[in-house]
Amino acid sequence: MTRQIEHVDVLIAGSGPSGTSTALHLVQHDPAWAQRILVVDKAVHPREKLCGGGVTHLGTDILARLGLRFEPRHFLVREVCLVYEDKVFTFKGNPAFRVTRRDEFDHWLVQQAEARGVTVRQGEAILDIAVEDEQVVVTTEKRTIHARVVVAADGSRSFIRRRLKWDDDSRVARLLEVLTPEDARRQVEFRDGLAIFDFTPMRDGLQGYYWDFPSYVQGESFMNRGVFDSRARPERDKADLPGVLGRSLAERERDLQAYQLKGHPIRWFHKDGRFSRPRVLLVGDAAGADPLMGEGISFALGYGQVAAGAIVDAFARQDFSFATYRDRLLATPLFRHLWRRTQAARIAYRLNYPWLVRLGWRAMRLALRFTRWRDRDYQPGVAPRLWLEAES
Repeated sequence: MTRQIEHVDVLIAGSGPSGTSTALHLVQHDPAWAQRILVVDKAVHPREKLCGGGVTHLGTDILARLGLRFEPRHFLVREVCLVYEDKVFTFKGNPAFRVTRRDEFDHWLVQQAEARGVTVRQGEAILDIAVEDEQVVVTTEKRTIHARVVVAADGSRSFIRRRLKWDDDSRVARLLEVLTPEDARRQVEFRDGLAIFDFTPMRDGLQGYYWDFPSYVQGESFMNRGVFDSRARPERDKADLPGVLGRSLAERERDLQAYQLKGHPIRWFHKDGRFSRPRVLLVGDAAGADPLMGEGISFALGYGQVAAGAIVDAFARQDFSFATYRDRLLATPLFRHLWRRTQAARIAYRLNYPWLVRLGWRAMRLALRFTRWRDRDYQPGVAPRLWLEAES
């Protein structure tokens, strides 16, 4: 049987935040792009996606510039508590960040793209990809697609990265999470709008933290609880993540065995990473997320704007080498900020001695007094100038 062959200018592999953001930013540049884009995804929305679900002002600002209000169901966190042993400090905001569910958030973004004329094919997995001089040939379960540009937005376990043998020095962090049903009226996190990051498990070899996020799942109150292990020092033995999570839950009178345990990798961002090759761009978790706090959604949205700018420029100049894509990323304040987080992770999670961690905790607590994050009414955001624009 002869396979259907389809020709498109831009094929976006993956309909998560980074892929959908790329499409939305292209259409924002020129609505005619909607007819030149095809998004394919092996999943069908709404689909479950393991993620803490935190969206900071970095992400909501990008959505606002796309003309999108944050409509998916979410919980407003107004106070963030950072803990190490008996040392505690907090930062506040109105909100400090939002907690959403990825199945609802991603589905909403896809609907926004479709409403603007973008074709999104769900339930269609990519089976193969071959980069040629004048096109990229992508084989899916249902057809063969000839694309002039491919955007790999297919996550930390990116099939496109693996198939193209995309070698670089990227590292992968780990996380585990569970959802525990809660009575919101009795739970302080719901009552006070509180999220907790507990770094005390660093004593057990964890290169990261335990978290407690209040969240809603299909309108019901749940705590999203988990552990994040950055693996900033890969030469160290891996922490026993189920053990760390189990002990942390036990301290909160919860039994790990009573809940469904789920795990997921997170690829690190590094400024020396390889983010492109001729006719192919990496975005989102396929390119690299935040290794300090594990924040992915906001940066995924940011990749979309940078990738869209690179694509528009490539078609204008008929140069599909994408040789300057990495420079474009690093020229934006958002990704310079992400690189600073990468450097901070390397320092924070390499500390060997508890007394040194405690000293750093005191220093951060003092530094917080000189920021606006001490004010519960602080509404974080950016100046009218686009956060993602390169500074002249």
